[in-house]
Amino acid sequence: MHTENDVKSWYQNLTSLTLISQPMKKLLLSFPIIMGILFLGILISENNVNSVHHSSSNSEIIQSKDSTKSKLRIYYIRHAEGGHNVKKEWGIYPESEWPAYVGDHSAFTPKGIMQQSRVSKKLMRFNFDFVATSPAWRCKNTVLPYLEESKIKAEIWPELAEIYATKLIIAPDLPEHTATDKILGAGDAITLLPEEEPYFTLRKDGLNEFKKMRFPRDHSESAKENAMAKVIIDHVLELIENRSTSHKTILLSGHGSSGAAILRMLTKNPLNHFPQITNTGVWMVEQQDDGTFKLKMFNDVPFPE
Repeated sequence: MHTENDVKSWYQNLTSLTLISQPMKKLLLSFPIIMGILFLGILISENNVNSVHHSSSNSEIIQSKDSTKSKLRIYYIRHAEGGHNVKKEWGIYPESEWPAYVGDHSAFTPKGIMQQSRVSKKLMRFNFDFVATSPAWRCKNTVLPYLEESKIKAEIWPELAEIYATKLIIAPDLPEHTATDKILGAGDAITLLPEEEPYFTLRKDGLNEFKKMRFPRDHSESAKENAMAKVIIDHVLELIENRSTSHKTILLSGHGSSGAAILRMLTKNPLNHFPQITNTGVWMVEQQDDGTFKLKMFNDVPFPE
């Protein structure tokens, strides 16, 4: 498991070229040709180191379409920025001045539309043989351009809907969910619009959303919330295991908190000091020979060994 210093070092390495680029450019403009050659030598050296790391990492991350002995890889993409994601930012303005998308879970912001437009190109690098998505509009429509281009049909997984969860979800002393009310499949029925049917399909045992229990808004009953969330994510892991018998490169489309919960449970990592999953950011884990999962990519960036 990576330590706090490992994670911090990862981000420092990602920004190192940006931090030195402007000073080095000034140096090149200020000194004669010899200093320019020295600068180029340094830059080439750093780029070679960075290139070796990223090329080797990307060669592992990007699935070969001819591979027949691939390890199981789970990719997860968070939805594009929706109107609900910017409601807090617009709170300083009168509601009468808000654009129509603000606060709307079923509408992308202008930034979200731009993010969505880039998703297909990003995902086409990988050879997905199975795609599942949350029933939420924003999750389905984030991957819709990719589904249209790849001709893959995504399966709706109610268990990928948004939930609240923290690192408590993997705590060894987390109490079991004890409520008698049924959770899985006990919510509202899921329906597909006629224009969605060519790209999405409903799972026979997933025709209804899960039932969302009521908890205090301040998350003062976080342990109980996480216990309920674990019931849901446990089922996601079961679904992944079932699909992995015939599919080795699986893409899930969902939400920020849910994505972090799935990642925590797959890797047994509390994700301390990790940033949020960005909108349309992708993480990927790869199953090891001992059955455990190892994080290989986070927010589109190869994760260090």
